[in-house]
This record gives sequence, C-alpha cells and structure tokens, in this order.
Amino acid sequence: MTKQISVGYDGSTSSTEAVWWAAAEAHARGASLRIVSCYDLTLIGTSMVGWEAPDMVNALQQQTETTLLGMRNDVVARFPGLDITTTTASGPVGYELEEGADANDLVVVGASHHEGAAGFWLGSTPRFLVRHSACPVVVVRGAATRGRPDRVVVGVDGSATSRDAVTWAADEADVFQTTLHVVHGWWYPYADAFVGPSSLKDLTRVDAACVLEQAVELARERCGAEVTSELVERGPVAAILEAVHDGDLLVLGSHGRGALAAGLLGSTVNSVLDRSAVPVVVVRRHHDSS
Repeated sequence: MTKQISVGYDGSTSSTEAVWWAAAEAHARGASLRIVSCYDLTLIGTSMVGWEAPDMVNALQQQTETTLLGMRNDVVARFPGLDITTTTASGPVGYELEEGADANDLVVVGASHHEGAAGFWLGSTPRFLVRHSACPVVVVRGAATRGRPDRVVVGVDGSATSRDAVTWAADEADVFQTTLHVVHGWWYPYADAFVGPSSLKDLTRVDAACVLEQAVELARERCGAEVTSELVERGPVAAILEAVHDGDLLVLGSHGRGALAAGLLGSTVNSVLDRSAVPVVVVRRHHDSS
C-alpha cells in the first residue's frame, strides 16, 4: 500500500497539474501528500544585481515558500482531510524527491519542458527519477486525469519489471474500480524480406500472444476489476500510444527482457514520456540498481 506521495512543484502549469493528480491519488489511497519546492541558487549573481548574498538566498527561499503555501492552501480547500506536508530546499528537485523514498511510496512530477534529444542531454527531472527512484514515478503532462481514470492501461513485454507493472496497475484499477487494459506490442523483424519459412512469423505471433495471456492471468489473479487485453502488431512505442485514450492512466515497467531488450524498453519509456498526453507511471523493480 502506498504510504506517501511526493510531488514536485515550481509554479509551472505542468507542476500544478502534477500536484492535483498527486492530491487526488493520495485522497483515493489514504496516503499522505508531500509537496516539494526547490529554489535555484544559480540565480544569485545573474538576476539579483545589487543584493547581498544572504539577502538573495532569503528572498529566493521566501518567494518559494510563499508560492508553495498558496498551492498547499488550494489543495487543503479541495481535500480538507488530507495529510499534507511541505518541503522547501535548494538545488535540484529530483534529489529532494528521491531522498528517503522507499518502494511503497510514489513520486510525481510534471513533464520536462524539453522533449526528445534536448530532454535527454539536459538531464530532465523525470528522466533522473525514472532511472534512480526507489519507487514508481508518475510523469504528468498538461491537463491530467484527476481522480478516477477511465482505464488503467499497462504495457507488457514478459519481463520481471513488466510483471511488477501489471501488479501496480491491477492495484490501481482496484482502488478506482475501473477497467485494467493490458497491451503487448510485437513485430516480425523480416516483414519486408523473405527470410525462412512464413511459419516463423506465426511463431512470433504465438509467443507474443503467450506473453499477453500470462500478463492478463496475473492481472485477473491480482484484482477484481474488469481486465481487457490487446495484441498489437506494431513496435512498442506505437502500440502503447495507440492503445491509450484521453482519460486513461498508462503504466510501464522501466526495463525489458535481457540486456538488449532492457535498452530497447528504456528507449521506449523515454519516447512514451516525451509523447504521451496522459499520465505515465514507470515502475522499477525493488532490487533494480541499474
């Protein structure tokens, strides 16, 4: 059971949506909510000319605390019984959100302002947390589904992390009593050339169907919600993005099967984070230290 949900807030639209998503989730799960705001000390000396250093730090801290208090008050007004704490700190918010989190917690952030290659090279907060957080990470872009999602959609590939994602998604579907939709994308690498007998493609399809069937079985054992499934003959990114609709919550494992597959799924997660219009939950294995 989720104990604490920590969410980063910097006053931006995406971080505001992240706070509202996190607050609704904490309310539904009976978890505590921690809202974290960080101020950037690199601003000192560039935008505050004529100030003494201690005064500049105090001004940044007070401005951050005032903005954070306003957001907290808004959340309290909507969820009066929610257990809410706030944290103000200097430095990158990713480190503060990661600090002290365990496998039973949840971290929520707004999507990076940078996408694609720029987001990768600039080392966005979502990417940092997806790689390093001990608990599942939720990335929210734009106006997110708040409260009960229409469906919880989970992408699977048969890996151990994928099974963890199914477990988390099944629990989420139970919390909100909504449909759990399991998706597996597959493709035959020689579709445009004749390589070997045509039965090889059939065997690939059968293997994919088995992966999906096992995930569906696990989901039905785990939750009482309705479980549906979809086998898509597309690459993983296209299959996942085509499966989700407005109002859904998407859940993915952070790594796939084997060294090569792990790299491919890592790329899949990054691509989905860049392009998904719905909130994305990335689940890591508890002992995964890569």
